[in-house]
Amino acid sequence: MRARHAAALLLALAACGRNTPPEAASRQASPAIPVTRAWSWHPLGGLAVIEGEVGEATDLLLEGRSIKERRFAEAGPVRWEFFRPPEGEEAVLRTLDGRELARFTFSPQPPSRFARRPQPAPEPEPHPSPAPRVAPSAPQPPSPSVRSEARLHSQAMPSIPERKAQALPTPSPAPTTEAPAPKARLEAWLRKLLSLSGSEAPAPKTRAEARLRSAPPTAIPDRQPLRMPSVSTAPEITGRAANSTLPELAPPPAKAAPAPSPSLPLGASSLPASASPQWPGMGEALNLTRGPGGQKRILLSFDGGSSAEVAAEVLDLLKARGVHTTLFLTGAFIERYPALVRRMAAEGHELGNHTMHHPHFAPGMKRDPQWTRERIQRELLDADAALVRLLGRPMDPFWRAPYGEHTPEIRRWAEELGYRHVGWSEGADTLDWATPKDRRLYRTGDAIVQRLQQRLGRDGDGLIVLMHLGSARVMGDRPTDGLGAFMDRAQKEGWTFVSAGTILRDLGKPIWDPHQRLAWLNGSAPARSR
Repeated sequence: MRARHAAALLLALAACGRNTPPEAASRQASPAIPVTRAWSWHPLGGLAVIEGEVGEATDLLLEGRSIKERRFAEAGPVRWEFFRPPEGEEAVLRTLDGRELARFTFSPQPPSRFARRPQPAPEPEPHPSPAPRVAPSAPQPPSPSVRSEARLHSQAMPSIPERKAQALPTPSPAPTTEAPAPKARLEAWLRKLLSLSGSEAPAPKTRAEARLRSAPPTAIPDRQPLRMPSVSTAPEITGRAANSTLPELAPPPAKAAPAPSPSLPLGASSLPASASPQWPGMGEALNLTRGPGGQKRILLSFDGGSSAEVAAEVLDLLKARGVHTTLFLTGAFIERYPALVRRMAAEGHELGNHTMHHPHFAPGMKRDPQWTRERIQRELLDADAALVRLLGRPMDPFWRAPYGEHTPEIRRWAEELGYRHVGWSEGADTLDWATPKDRRLYRTGDAIVQRLQQRLGRDGDGLIVLMHLGSARVMGDRPTDGLGAFMDRAQKEGWTFVSAGTILRDLGKPIWDPHQRLAWLNGSAPARSR
């Protein structure tokens, strides 16, 4: 009996196999094709943003005459930001196995993604036939609703300015006292901004962030109150003019500052009377991730957060090769390693802002609601004040978001203080801080340097690389062990190592004058929040 049942089951399975159409079997064996919606692009400041959707996790490749970008996309909506290619550039978006998804032409005006659809012409109304005459009757009194509507129509509708004037309360007569000076108004606004209620920083989310807050600051001798520099004769502050002292920033005895202007041109040094100075870069929400091509240049940038195990070694490598780069420092790093920071400034490096305590502003690239505009700006100003207390000079007008977490809104808030955001190129995070405990992220020091060399030969022109001044790796497994040989080989092949300020100037981006922030920090540098 069991044998007959087994034979019947085998015959049924064989029949099912015979009934399966061959084309259906081939469809089941073929790989899934990403299901996409219509792809589009639009400009965002100096960037181009591509948006679309894929139905499965896949590697994407965007390739054109002067652009070759690659990224991994999870299933679902895709938003891809990168440095905007030259005008008229054509590029193809495809998967790594050759499946083409879209074609783009980066013209001054992107495809009419937001254009209005043409409205159909209105059909001509039929000519009304004459209505039959009706004998006039006695007029009927209108209903209450009709009377109120007629009364509304009989009144003249006030214009928009008149309506605004009616909505505003009547201003009370101003007291006959002299108006405060522009400087006094600015200082009053700053004190109000920096002493807002609820300024306690949120609880730390990581052990590194808690260590930054709990570490005692290194005592800095001879702390003196800052003196207001003369805005008319103050020297230009750059990464190379690092040893400026307080006497040099003192105002001259007899020369009045120029009248404030509503907007600041590139390189202007006048202090506006308004609380939030307008300058050409404000509101752009720039996210610099790549420099211009065609010049064989690369930016090796370094972040200093909570530790400095390889900081001295990095500075030695850069000094031996005459390289000046951009270093992004937290306020906690500045207070903990003052001697290193003095050396960085003395050797001509740009010192960018990495916030005071390295917090999580936007986990998952969505701003945490507790991090308001005032708290984020306070983190930046606190870090800047730490450098001013140490060196008597403000930070250079660049910043980098902790953990790479930022949004256009956060970048605009930082630009109100004059900081341009400098990120890193796609796939150019070396992850040099990861140890073997971080299994998915860890690569040996030699592998990191080899990968840098490969990127240099493939798409290194304009690359912005992220490295760190701290490393928990053991000796012999740090990327700095082979970084010198990599730099030597690159320089022999004609490559130049540049700073973030050089890239922004070459892109024609206006840069905030750091002297203007000295006035904000003068006499009202915020105290560290615990």
